Amino acid sequence: MKRAVLSAFIAVALTDTALAQADLVGKALPASPENANILSLESTPELYDMGGLGNSLVTKYVGAKLADAPYVSRGRHDSEIYRLLSPSVVIVVTDTSIGSGSYIGFGDAVLTNWHVVKGFQKVGLLFKPPTEGSKPSEADFEIAQVVKIDPGHDLALLRLASVPRDVKPIVLGSESDIQVGADVHAIGHPTGEAWTYTKGFISQYRKDYEWRDEEGSHKASVIQTQTPINPGNSGGPLLSDDGKLIGVNAFKAKGEALNFAISIADVQAFLAKAGQPIPAKAPATCKSVKLYEGRDRQNTALLVQFDTNCDGKADYSFVTPDDLTKPISAHLDANFDGKTDISVEDRNRDQKWDISFHDVDFNGKIDLVGYHPDGKLTPSRLDKYIPGTRY
Repeated sequence: MKRAVLSAFIAVALTDTALAQADLVGKALPASPENANILSLESTPELYDMGGLGNSLVTKYVGAKLADAPYVSRGRHDSEIYRLLSPSVVIVVTDTSIGSGSYIGFGDAVLTNWHVVKGFQKVGLLFKPPTEGSKPSEADFEIAQVVKIDPGHDLALLRLASVPRDVKPIVLGSESDIQVGADVHAIGHPTGEAWTYTKGFISQYRKDYEWRDEEGSHKASVIQTQTPINPGNSGGPLLSDDGKLIGVNAFKAKGEALNFAISIADVQAFLAKAGQPIPAKAPATCKSVKLYEGRDRQNTALLVQFDTNCDGKADYSFVTPDDLTKPISAHLDANFDGKTDISVEDRNRDQKWDISFHDVDFNGKIDLVGYHPDGKLTPSRLDKYIPGTRY
């Protein structure tokens, strides 16, 4: 499969003519002789192994660009941000477009825009070669699965089978890091210019902002910046001056220096909730149905189970233990695979949620712990889950 994605990368992301025609990340390229060799990820099984992949595939175009165009920064601090974080910014490749993504850890997860991966269950990722300006190799290419999407907020989560070398995750910031006038940094791949660094400042923070594009209507809290965002930057990180991810670069408006990133507040909410899983989809007319209400198998608690996607199986459960010292809990199977992905607890049984635990990439391991000071189901804050810690 790597070879198919790599070929698609060469065909789409690294062809001057194709890039000139792609005026919006996620938009299909028009038919032309130059685009005739674009490969489908699912239609070329004979190319899925890596055997026989020659250096010519990875040196054509991209090798020259990386070697001839070293990054430019505005000072030692900016250079350090680029040096430390650029290896964690990937090129996201489909057979119709390219975009950017941020490796955020949590079980080998990559964050990007929904419009970058729309319509795909698997995509290719290109990691930055270890040496600045060196040519990519087979070892820099990986396949990722699209595990969760939120089209309304234009966000998507990808899961890697493995991460090449010792790539460090980008630390997630918080909404308090969003300050008008503050310096921000972006790393991405505008029109195929791989690992480009830009710097700017926050012009405004606009909550519940609405916009439309060719994919439909969207609504999210967005960070307005004059940091340049071009086709290929979409999905990449907007970074605070201390190197934390505070936004996902998404789109630009008509006019000069009107660039927008989905805010970290919406990112945190996206990671904490189910979103829309891939590939499972509930029918448009589906309504939540109560499947069971009664005693659990151990006869120690009241159990209520719901089917939310009309497949006849319970994916949302409430448990009220007889033991008053134990918390009331809710359990959600977000991707409908029969396993709990989100657990929320009402520890003092006052009908307000207190803490939650999240498997954001559906690999069976807890990635985030959520805190609910307002008692609502969606956490107000998320932290990295540390095994062995008493929560």
